[in-house]
Amino acid sequence: MADLKLPRMNKIFISGRITQDIDLKYTPKGTPVVRFTIASDRSYKDESGNFQQSTTFIDVVAWSKLAESVSSQTHKGGALLVEGRLDARTYTDSNNVNRKVVEIVADHIHFLEWKPKTGSETDSNSNPPLPEEEMPHPQVTNDDVPF
Repeated sequence: MADLKLPRMNKIFISGRITQDIDLKYTPKGTPVVRFTIASDRSYKDESGNFQQSTTFIDVVAWSKLAESVSSQTHKGGALLVEGRLDARTYTDSNNVNRKVVEIVADHIHFLEWKPKTGSETDSNSNPPLPEEEMPHPQVTNDDVPF
């Protein structure tokens, strides 16, 4: 059998809602990191033709500036589109049991909703209020058209 060269691709896209509050943490070297779970729904027809809904819960980790953005721009229940790579890692838990985790390491996160502002926050760059009267529009007639 010929030696087949496979592309080295590990890319995943998933959309859904965040299942818990975002907790921004820092590594011992000071790198920002957030870990959260995203609930992704899908609908399908069962054997009897009825629509069913299934939810898959996927763990996501974001690092550095992306972690800070997630922390400041979204919240529990917020809708996201996550683009990243699938990663599997192992660790030993506090009971000395080896565990395996499969998670998405986020490269890009698209915020499909914005974190609502609290009543105490004000935006100094907000748009000025609209005038009460519209500005008059010049009236264009056929005499103004050159042809």
